Amino acid sequence: MPKQPTYTWTHVNARLRNLEKGDFLLLLHDLYALNADNRLFLTTRLLPGTPAEMVAPYRKAISQVFNPDRGLPSLQLRVARKAVNDFKKLCHDPLPVIDLMLFYVEEGVTCARTYGNLDPAVYQSLASVYLGAAERTANLGDPATTEGLRPRFAQLVRDAADLGWGLHDELINIYLSYLPPDDDELI
Repeated sequence: MPKQPTYTWTHVNARLRNLEKGDFLLLLHDLYALNADNRLFLTTRLLPGTPAEMVAPYRKAISQVFNPDRGLPSLQLRVARKAVNDFKKLCHDPLPVIDLMLFYVEEGVTCARTYGNLDPAVYQSLASVYLGAAERTANLGDPATTEGLRPRFAQLVRDAADLGWGLHDELINIYLSYLPPDDDELI
């Protein structure tokens, strides 16, 4: 069987630029109809909405993984991480992205506190997302915004105090590395 040629964005971009407007719209319609991710991406990117409206489906997806409306948590980390990663691609404002990342960790910590000791991969994922949120916050270069986010980061450290697999220690290390507190602040 012959090997499929490998095309890059350069190839696709060249073809897109040569499409008539009607053909381009039909192509976008087909992409829109192809799957729910495409529909969500196009509607949130092209239609007016507040960041809260944009992030709502992603928050729901994360919440259903860790703290579902009914039943036990699925702990399908791939689904929750995909929600975070998809929103990162969609939203160019760093604050809603940081907010969603902290929400991910908050939901995971709540799940761990509710259901007890979870698989080590869950704790690793929580620490990884917390790290990403801390890095993004530190890179904002806006002390006022950082100070506004600091209480959520600190609360997560406190909430993880009794959890297993070294999560608390990892969160403390990240917090102290990226958001060093004032001398009089207690974690």
